[in-house]
Amino acid sequence: MNEISVSIRGAETSDAIGLARVQVETWRDAYVGVLPDDALIELDEMRAAVRWTRLVSTLEEPDRLSVAMIDGDLVGFCHGGPGRRSVTVAIGANDRMAEVYSLYVDPNYQGLGIGRALLGHVAHGLESGGFLSLTILTLEANRHGRRFYDTLGGVSGDAVPSVVSGAPVEQIPYVWPDISVLVRRIETARG
Repeated sequence: MNEISVSIRGAETSDAIGLARVQVETWRDAYVGVLPDDALIELDEMRAAVRWTRLVSTLEEPDRLSVAMIDGDLVGFCHGGPGRRSVTVAIGANDRMAEVYSLYVDPNYQGLGIGRALLGHVAHGLESGGFLSLTILTLEANRHGRRFYDTLGGVSGDAVPSVVSGAPVEQIPYVWPDISVLVRRIETARG
């Protein structure tokens, strides 16, 4: 069996098309039956690439956007920064809580530890930036994502009503009250 070599690095504006492709493919794979079919069909990689170009070009500390690369292809990404006020208020968090806004891995590369490595890279950067705890919201119906966060020791909270792509959904917050515990757990798993 061939060993896959994955590199993790900070995103660059030239990654916008890869970021958009992974986001669209992951949503279409994970959210069938969760989000409206029309919303998934209408996802547009070029529009998403424009948004990613803007985001990457304006990224400032303490935000982190890391990408996973295999043989020059972008196969996953993780974006995090300060907890959004609406999220920290909803879960009763303090102002030193970081948030992972998105974590996506191309469906063809899931289960290889790429999501764990991306989350570890971003969490480490956020910890270095002075954040004490971390949260991430995931759709209540995202069973795969929820198992992933449970495995990493995230503490799930009460559902938070939200709207995603025009559809009312429930999101489950996962919290790591001590971000350093998550960072060490991921580093230890890497060996």
